Amino acid sequence: MTHLHTRRILALLAVFGLFIGAAMAWWARFVAPRRFEVKHVVVQTPRKHRTLAGLTIAFVTDTHVGPHFLTAALEPIVTRLEEIRPDIVLFGGDYICESPRFMASAAPVLGRMAKTARYGAWGVMGNHDLANIRARVVPPLAEAGIRILANEAVCVETDQGPIWIVGVDDGLIGEVDLDAAFAAVPPDGAAICLWHEGDFAEKSAPYGAFLQLSGHSHGGQVRLPGIGPIAAPKFGKRYPLGRYLVDDMQLYVSSGLGMYRPPVRFNCPPELTVIRLID
Repeated sequence: MTHLHTRRILALLAVFGLFIGAAMAWWARFVAPRRFEVKHVVVQTPRKHRTLAGLTIAFVTDTHVGPHFLTAALEPIVTRLEEIRPDIVLFGGDYICESPRFMASAAPVLGRMAKTARYGAWGVMGNHDLANIRARVVPPLAEAGIRILANEAVCVETDQGPIWIVGVDDGLIGEVDLDAAFAAVPPDGAAICLWHEGDFAEKSAPYGAFLQLSGHSHGGQVRLPGIGPIAAPKFGKRYPLGRYLVDDMQLYVSSGLGMYRPPVRFNCPPELTVIRLID
């Protein structure tokens, strides 16, 4: 092979590499963020709360409605929830990003998700919501049928029995009070903890919830095969994605639906999580 041939081959390989890189970047920016998955997660209930088996809980988190993720991308989620008809819909925070003005478009779509629930919808705040002023986020969500829990609990009466939803304020820039959050839950009550950041699970586990649902990390947004996320946010590194056992409490961290800087996803699809409680 001549030197000229070698240079031509190297040039072709360079062009091919640039083409592949550009194609992957385009996919990560414009295609992958909208190819959501429905993750079905089975969670075993505590033995003394077997009657709760059969309940379905949809978990929606990190929609990040803003300049890089518009509400049109959430329409397929609404459609799937209308098909699933969960018993309860829970929201994990970070509804918007960049500006509170996006609540005007986000709240109606989130409200349609909430209306698919048989027993109601509850949520917690994320760090982006608090950064965009709590007072401009909570009222539109309440009007849409989503009650935000900030260090408080609510008892949901279902046909299978009562279940407590405990909402903890954001761990990054909120005012966390776990004692207040769990104060109303009886010692033998079945409780699910909602906390935006999963990395705080060691703090909530001693309070007796059998399950915590979290988001925040987005799964890293970009995950390399065999390696995992190349980056994760503060308090989203220890438990970045999926199922974990923290003491006796089960923890599930969703990859969420939206994105934050950079607005890309690779090998980390957005997800709608559907929890089914079993005996």
